[in-house]
Amino acid sequence: MDFGFPDIFISRETFGWTPQQAKVHMVPDYFSQSEWDLIVEVLGPNARHLFEIYALKQSSYYQALMSDKESTFEDIIDAYLAYLQVTVVNPAMDRALSLLQNFALDAQKGKIPKDKLRFGAPWKYPPNKDDPSLRSEWAKLQLMDFIQCFVNAEFGINYFGDCSLEIFDDPSANAMIEVGLLYVQRDPSFCRPISRAIQRCLVRWLVQERIKMGYKDSVLFQWHRVINADFPWWLLLTYLCIKFTIFHEQTATESLTSTSREEFR
Repeated sequence: MDFGFPDIFISRETFGWTPQQAKVHMVPDYFSQSEWDLIVEVLGPNARHLFEIYALKQSSYYQALMSDKESTFEDIIDAYLAYLQVTVVNPAMDRALSLLQNFALDAQKGKIPKDKLRFGAPWKYPPNKDDPSLRSEWAKLQLMDFIQCFVNAEFGINYFGDCSLEIFDDPSANAMIEVGLLYVQRDPSFCRPISRAIQRCLVRWLVQERIKMGYKDSVLFQWHRVINADFPWWLLLTYLCIKFTIFHEQTATESLTSTSREEFR
């Protein structure tokens, strides 16, 4: 029940319009069918994207661009994606990095509950030193790792269906939700980017950051992926430690038993 309406939240779960809803809102009056198909495929049927694309279509820039016979509507889509990247996504990612740095500072001061820094969590070990540069590097590593995991999950995590509620303990996920790039829907229970356009811009951000990384940072990122993300090595190490302890105790017990038998004889 949200604001007295039981279905108001569910009806907005798609964070945009379906093609049928778009027809109700007179989208065919503003875009041709081919343009609409391209928008849905690349940007998603998000009301803000539709409004801004239509405004761009009415601008003198569009008229000058379309006067060139080699230009197509796809060029407008590319220009709009570049606009989103520079004015929306990149500043939002900078704010997310700032939130992660604040998380690292709070963890250093002991303000983060221990259950959020549990054993095996990729974010368990923020910098111990009060060094802004170390916190910045740690935040960048965490956010890049999170986006890479999101790419591998095809930009959709079913936190109920996959029993993955622990994602909301991840400071990167909370930062991305707080800056407005991700949203959490209830039916079905997915955490995902707010639109396909934002999704594409997140991939571009990750690629740009990977390109800017030096050799040392690239090795550190890959090491972080192997240890904390791609495979839970800590589970294997824990298992081996337990088996070694059991083996050691059994060996000691057998040795003690044999000694006692010799003394008894």
